[in-house]
Amino acid sequence: MKTIKFILTLAIVASGISLYAQTSLNYSRPGPMMHIPTSSLYNESYLLRIGVAGQSTRGAFDTEFWNKGAFLETDITRDFRLGLSAIQSGENANENDIALHIQNRLLTYGETAVGIGVNDISVTSTTSDSSDIEERVKNLSYYMLLSRENSFSDYNLKTYLGIGSGRYGSNFGKYDLAIDTSVVDGASVFDTTKTLKENSIGFFLGLLLNTNIMADRGGLDFILEWDGVGINAGIKVPLTHEYHINFGFSNLQNLPYMGEDRENPPGIGFGLDYFLPRVKSAASKQRSGIKVAGVVTEEGLPMRTVIDSSWHKAQERQLLILRDSLRMSSSEIEHLNRMVEHLEQRNQVLEDSVASLQLARHVSDAQINQALKHLSRSLRLFYNEEYDDALIEINEALEYNPNLALAYARRGSIYYKLNQIDRATINWNIALQIDPGYDEVRNILRALNENRLRSAVSARD
Repeated sequence: MKTIKFILTLAIVASGISLYAQTSLNYSRPGPMMHIPTSSLYNESYLLRIGVAGQSTRGAFDTEFWNKGAFLETDITRDFRLGLSAIQSGENANENDIALHIQNRLLTYGETAVGIGVNDISVTSTTSDSSDIEERVKNLSYYMLLSRENSFSDYNLKTYLGIGSGRYGSNFGKYDLAIDTSVVDGASVFDTTKTLKENSIGFFLGLLLNTNIMADRGGLDFILEWDGVGINAGIKVPLTHEYHINFGFSNLQNLPYMGEDRENPPGIGFGLDYFLPRVKSAASKQRSGIKVAGVVTEEGLPMRTVIDSSWHKAQERQLLILRDSLRMSSSEIEHLNRMVEHLEQRNQVLEDSVASLQLARHVSDAQINQALKHLSRSLRLFYNEEYDDALIEINEALEYNPNLALAYARRGSIYYKLNQIDRATINWNIALQIDPGYDEVRNILRALNENRLRSAVSARD
């Protein structure tokens, strides 16, 4: 397919001249318009469009002739559309046009789509008699267009604006005039032929309004366009979702000159379209688990869904916001996980500290118990006046707990009994420093000081 596109692109670039190639026939080119090409933001809902059309044109001297033909179009890929038309000219019954039309959607941006294409790639068979058939390849009509789709209320408006050559270049084109002279009944007759010059480029414009009339069948369409040659207006009436009847009036600007010898006389045409829907069969839907159900309004009419690209933009913005929120949430979760790890480490440290304190408390309790045992033994030995053994027990108690005020107080009493007053005084003072509220030791020291004072006074006297 890429190779085909490349070859066709070369054909467009290489075409040196562009002439109006194919006989004009309403609704005979790809897209919903009468003569001009179209592009869309979205793929068509049908796989194939097939139709027949006829057009009555009244020319000079009230000469009336019919153009008639058939056509089909389909999407080869998502962006590449192909059309084929076969038209018989009413002006020359021996001239039959078989034309190929191709177009490619380049890009979409917002509510706008950009497309390029080539129309009227045709082979014309001109028959002068039964044995004389001449085939010739006609020149191309190539174009570029912008299409825009807007929805409001229950209506959908599509606008098409483009530039092109061939038929689309006729409005801005320059012509060469050729005058042929002939003699009829002794009088000279001049026949003027006007031929479009090379590289003529013009513009085309179209409007298509899809309404809510016959909404259950897809809606009634109104068409107005300028195709580079004339003004055309038409209407597409949906019989069903698959069948449409088309009516159209071409070259309305020449209506006041009907019957005169003018190019592009006005005409009226009609046609019938069949759309092959792009849907799966009910059996395949059931196999794939898709429920076959129609979307209807409160009135029971099928709901026509028009997807606006602004909705896609809003969804993209919302998706970006959600992604940013997800990233922030992930960062917060990681931060919280690190905090949890830190708290678990602190909790483990506290548990170890509590265990250490419990162990130390257990050891301390055991030491106090041992010290109290030795203090109890020292008291028994003190009352038995076994002062040396009692002193040994006190020292053992202080080994287990050196902060026992009772042990120092008792050791001071033992030294007092051993008549070691100074050492007794030192131990009593240590006991009072450890426990300032030890009143018994304070009273002993006060009494000892008073006795020393009396002894000193008596010795002086």
